[in-house]
Amino acid sequence: MAVTAQRITASTTPVALNTAAGSGERLIIKNTSANAADLGGPTVAAGAGFDLAAGATVGPIDLDPGDVVYAIRSAAADATLSVLRV
Repeated sequence: MAVTAQRITASTTPVALNTAAGSGERLIIKNTSANAADLGGPTVAAGAGFDLAAGATVGPIDLDPGDVVYAIRSAAADATLSVLRV
């Protein structure tokens, strides 16, 4: 089992937080910024996804093979997300 971690900036277009793995994957996502983000699929829109408030953590999220989670900033400023993948 490989474990990776990355900080990703959510801006004005959806950004993938993981890749479409051939096997299941587990994510833990922490919003390390003072700005909120929205999580969802590749067409997630600001204010219309799963709200991840500033400082909040979600997970573990168990994904099926091929599933990808995307993020976009919720307001006028970018959000920085720490993503732990297992």
